[in-house]
Amino acid sequence: MAEAYAQKHQDAAALRKALWPALAGRDYLQLTLHALADEAGISHTQAVLAAGSIERVLYSALQEIDDGVLAQSAADFADDESASMHEKLLEGLTQRFETYADKRLALQSVAKACLRQPTLGLMLATNLESFVDRLLSLCGDNVSGFTRTARLKGVCGVFLKASTAWQRDDSPDLAKTLKTLDRDLKTAAEWAISLRVLLPEEGSAGERVSDNGIAGEDGGSRDDQF
Repeated sequence: MAEAYAQKHQDAAALRKALWPALAGRDYLQLTLHALADEAGISHTQAVLAAGSIERVLYSALQEIDDGVLAQSAADFADDESASMHEKLLEGLTQRFETYADKRLALQSVAKACLRQPTLGLMLATNLESFVDRLLSLCGDNVSGFTRTARLKGVCGVFLKASTAWQRDDSPDLAKTLKTLDRDLKTAAEWAISLRVLLPEEGSAGERVSDNGIAGEDGGSRDDQF
């Protein structure tokens, strides 16, 4: 049993590794599990046992990357506990964009597929919300209920809007993306204050806070989610 589990884990990792280069050169909806198994160097039966579908491979691959981004963010936040909520959110979201930078072509293929497969867009939305929810917790945002939901939707909206700039950002340091994120997080804070899900003193980018979040309009296009 242990050997079979280890083999399944190894096969799943091989599929995730093969996914990104496979998507960079073809339409997401044209990629089959059988073809991906061939590129991963495993049998179709092994691919079925390890994942079962391209969607599951994609979701697993996104979660693996996001887990790494969040772990790095947690370590960075621990090194600078005085950082404001704005600074932490800006750093965490920027790190996510930086980590996915070499996968832009693959993600463009996925984004186009969302127009023809709405369930894929919903899956990506769920994945993004999971990432942002955990990032907010790492930033010290411990609120719940409507306030938490509003902040979560707001940050997701900021990320989605910045995704459009990110897809066109060819600067080595993602300067355009960073500028868009910084500006829109500040705008989101203003909206959050007006909606009374953020106190005025919590919304200042220069204010040092440790346990409050930020929110804004849930904007952007589902095609840019990942």
